[in-house]
Amino acid sequence: MKKAVLFLVLVTSFTFAFGQKSVRQTASNYLKDQKIDKALEAINQCILDPSTAQDSKTWFLRGNIYLEIANSKDEKIRNLDPNPLAKAMESYKKSLEFDPKKENPKKEYFAEIMVKVDHQYRAFFDTAIAKYNKKNYREAMVNFGKSAEVLETVNVIDTLSLLNGALCAGLANEKKIEKEYYLKLLVGNYRSPSVYSIISDLYLKEKDSANAFKYIHMGLKQYPNNMTLFNSEINIYLTYNIVDKAMNNLNIAAKKDTSNYSIPFALGTLYDNIANDTTKSLAQREDAFVNAGKSYSKALQLKPDYFDAAFNLGALNLNKASDILVKANNLPPDASTEFAKMKKDADGYLAKAMPHLEKALEIQPTDVNAMNALRQIYTRLNLADKKKALQDKINATQKK
Repeated sequence: MKKAVLFLVLVTSFTFAFGQKSVRQTASNYLKDQKIDKALEAINQCILDPSTAQDSKTWFLRGNIYLEIANSKDEKIRNLDPNPLAKAMESYKKSLEFDPKKENPKKEYFAEIMVKVDHQYRAFFDTAIAKYNKKNYREAMVNFGKSAEVLETVNVIDTLSLLNGALCAGLANEKKIEKEYYLKLLVGNYRSPSVYSIISDLYLKEKDSANAFKYIHMGLKQYPNNMTLFNSEINIYLTYNIVDKAMNNLNIAAKKDTSNYSIPFALGTLYDNIANDTTKSLAQREDAFVNAGKSYSKALQLKPDYFDAAFNLGALNLNKASDILVKANNLPPDASTEFAKMKKDADGYLAKAMPHLEKALEIQPTDVNAMNALRQIYTRLNLADKKKALQDKINATQKK
């Protein structure tokens, strides 16, 4: 009696398994007949059943059905699933995992899957290129991302698609996706100083100093002499006002890269800030004032049309003159000799400031700050002709 019961159970199990394979065949037939909705319903029954859920053929067929949905031009079919491509690729991946010949180079469905994956990859990649050429950077980014996603199915990290996608994301101002793609590049063992620098900068813009430093230091560990990474580290120090380390790095950078005008300019701004810092001693401020002037002058020597350096050098001397005049005006009435001396010193700094601010205005003829600074100088030095010409220029600019 017990044997009869056992036989009955075995027969029932075999019949049920056979039934699910029949459903899978039905799904295949529906796919051939382009009855995609019915094919989808049938195949999803199969993956829920233990008898066919770990069958390579089941997942291969499911991948084909979802790929058909992803590529369909029929809106009704596309609406069968919100993310058919991901499910198609997931299905192919499962098919390879469950392939009984997976240890054998001649896997049962490997060749067919690779053909479909390659076709889908090329479709997305070519679309991305076309969108990029039309300057539709966001759509290009999306399609490069999809082409990379397709190759991930077969455990290939597509650095070309990710790199292009990251560049397009930057152009589309999609910072979150840009960072995501660059991080994937590192996971895929793509190594470049610029990648570390860009990731660090993206974190810096998010005000995440820990990760900004982390990726710069990761890059510097691999490329210790790379100036791009070195300058990025300096930028972080400057952003967070870590003056001592920033100044130390800038001085090192100035020796390594003697043609980079931005390095002495950055040094100049640091010294400029110290010169105006009332918490510092008079000796420290005077020393910083001299070094700021030298640094700005060096930047101008390297780049004669550098507006910021010319303006800052002029402003440095103008501010020095203003500080002296403030102190002079606070002297007691009987300190006329000292007042005269301080007035002369202030005029000397105004005279030093003037050519640099004139140079700045020559570089950027409509800059309001340069105009106003020069008007102050011309007024204090009683340069009536220059003041009138400048005022006419200001009036003309304001009318535009």
